Amino acid sequence: MRFVAIDVETANPRMSSICQIGIVTFEDGKEIDAEARLVNPHEYFDPINEGIHGITKVQVRGERRFEELHGWLRDRTSGQVVACHTHFDRVAMAQACEQKKLEPLNCNWLDTARVARRAWVQLKSGYGLKALAREFDIEFQHHDALHDARTAGKILLRAMKETGMGPAEWIKRCNGPVVLGTAGSIRRDGDGDGPLVDDSIVFTGALQITRREAADLAHEAGAAVAPNVTKKTTLLVVGDQDIDRLEGHEKSSKHRKTEKLIEGGQAIRIVGEADFMRLCAPEAAVA
Repeated sequence: MRFVAIDVETANPRMSSICQIGIVTFEDGKEIDAEARLVNPHEYFDPINEGIHGITKVQVRGERRFEELHGWLRDRTSGQVVACHTHFDRVAMAQACEQKKLEPLNCNWLDTARVARRAWVQLKSGYGLKALAREFDIEFQHHDALHDARTAGKILLRAMKETGMGPAEWIKRCNGPVVLGTAGSIRRDGDGDGPLVDDSIVFTGALQITRREAADLAHEAGAAVAPNVTKKTTLLVVGDQDIDRLEGHEKSSKHRKTEKLIEGGQAIRIVGEADFMRLCAPEAAVA
């Protein structure tokens, strides 16, 4: 009954730009080890990301790069069930390993958001980490990698206790997302049980695929798609070439509006098209 919970924070919209990693190990229903590391991504730090997690380029100066921490990650996760809340952290790890030409982590990933949707089907508060923490009276500092990892682990522990299912059983229970898709306009309603269920997505910038194709991918992954940024938006997908020009350059109106909402406390994530494609991929593609 052992598993590891993990969470990462990133320096900018590229999910490979990991600047903090938190790992918490649980065994027989108890936390037995916890550790967080700052990471120097050797990339620019977007002020929006800094505002979310409070980590700056100055703070990571002199810290190890991701490739220098790969052995530490491998030792902590090899052969383990590794839990993370939604699969953003899993994809971030996969993207970082791919970018640095490192072997992917040899572990069995488990999405605690998908666990929660199955364990508490009628829950009305939502399945985000903050909402679940509030529902179950878990105190934590959101967007601190160690706190977020610990909270994801506690959610899994609760689900295990209430159902009698262990980590390996939960992997089987969460396997095989429901895929739903419809033709029509770029607007899509979110449903099903894909990796992006509960997300509301808006696209901006120059994408390599058409907006309609992107909307279909998002919908098949369970997300809703809308043409404009609103308070319901949870994910803004930016063209990769636009991300390359972000530092010191003009951003789209959707991008600027999203940043204002984030600064106002709205929980929205900004990612590039390549990361979005990986987020939509089946779990096996990033395991």
